[in-house]
Amino acid sequence: MRHSQQDAFPFETENPSGVPGATNIQSDVIEAVVGHVSSTVEGVARVGTEGALPAIARLVQSTATQMGSGVKAEAGRREAILSIDITVEYGHSIPDVVKEVRESVAVQLKEQVGLVAKEINVRVAAINFPDRLPSRRVV
Repeated sequence: MRHSQQDAFPFETENPSGVPGATNIQSDVIEAVVGHVSSTVEGVARVGTEGALPAIARLVQSTATQMGSGVKAEAGRREAILSIDITVEYGHSIPDVVKEVRESVAVQLKEQVGLVAKEINVRVAAINFPDRLPSRRVV
């Protein structure tokens, strides 16, 4: 998805240098940061939902767009509301994974982008089963 300059979020920072200027952060950047952070949480198989068409689309997307796939951000000058779709690895506690996603995203959003996460909505869109689950058959 292409974003125009109008999709950039105004961003205020402290200005110890005294040099005036404005900083705009594109929504793609915020979504990419959030997507990357979410994907590094243990138990998250992937961010977004995966199927044949999304897999093919990834081949032609930029790295930032790929990382932001499955993430939507609405940001103001100081806060952001995020929606994240994840696929969880089978065997992990879904509530624990979601909690860790929220905590990691909130910390990294503040550190890397300077925004406070006002709300982080996580949708567990799928579960990823390993290729070989232990058989329950008695041999």
